[in-house]
Amino acid sequence: MPSDRGPSHLAAMKGDGFYNRHSAMQATGIAALLSLWEASCRTVAIGEGPVTVVDYGCSQGRNSMVPMRLAIKVLRSLSGPSVPIEVVHTDLPSNDFSALFEALASDPNSYMNEASDVFPSAIGRSYFEPLFPPQRVTLAWTTWALQWMSDSTIEAPDHILAGMSAEPAVISAVTQQQARDLERFLTLRSREMRPGAKLLAGFTARTADVTGWEWLLGELWLTLCDMKTEGWLSEPERKHLTIPIGLRTLAEIEQPFMQAGGFADLALDHLELFKLTDPFWEQFERTGDASAFAKHHADMTQAWCAPTIARLIGPSREPNAFVNEMFARFEHRLSQRPRPHEPYMAAVVVSKRA
Repeated sequence: MPSDRGPSHLAAMKGDGFYNRHSAMQATGIAALLSLWEASCRTVAIGEGPVTVVDYGCSQGRNSMVPMRLAIKVLRSLSGPSVPIEVVHTDLPSNDFSALFEALASDPNSYMNEASDVFPSAIGRSYFEPLFPPQRVTLAWTTWALQWMSDSTIEAPDHILAGMSAEPAVISAVTQQQARDLERFLTLRSREMRPGAKLLAGFTARTADVTGWEWLLGELWLTLCDMKTEGWLSEPERKHLTIPIGLRTLAEIEQPFMQAGGFADLALDHLELFKLTDPFWEQFERTGDASAFAKHHADMTQAWCAPTIARLIGPSREPNAFVNEMFARFEHRLSQRPRPHEPYMAAVVVSKRA
């Protein structure tokens, strides 16, 4: 999952390139968005001067290379070979930007390979804050990010993920916070977008009945419960260890646009929900290697949430030791009853009114 996720007191993805190496599910979701992204690139209003493409919530960059390369290819066909294109990656200040720039320099899929008049840069700031001067952005992309909430104070007594609590008070708090967050994100982006600009967002969502995360994060929750029982943390500490992620329905995503005239000069061009396939399940069915399957999913989960867990548990518990113990137990649980992990993803395209 991506990591421009809320204010800077929250953690980015696990560093030292770990997220780049363990983000196969995120890559699966991104691949499913590419045809919609290409269509957005082909229909965007380019306007005068340099073209600015923004990757909001870039994390360590590996999964950004293919969509950014596709955008450059399409924009070049529309604007000509010499119009400067700047690609700006944004994420939290704690993000591993060194891995991003290493990927730009050496990844086989780097959009800088054989590129000319393409200028990459990065901004270390939350996307719940202004990031660009007004009307700077031509085309925007963000994936696996908008499920993270800007407020980490919601605590769930019955799950490690705020958005998977069954408690009415928690559900209400998450719904309200996500509504505020979505409106703030859209308002800020609208100010930054040029007239005719487009933004594509793909992020974890849900149906009215299921999230697709029941198995994977259910096992993570049970791991935490076992550790609480065995004295690794107290009940108040366990409750505080709530990952600030919610899972919107399509109706909740559409809500800001239901008012007459759209929202913040933005029009909702496309909205859909689709289920992703598990990138490791086919290999498991072929080999029967439950240990390898469990390690893939444990590493992938650790990549996006371990730093947040370490911050939430606090320094008195030796966060690194706690996280290592937690994910070792989690991996073992996953190996005992493997299931396909098939989360839902929302695909949203908005355009700035001309």
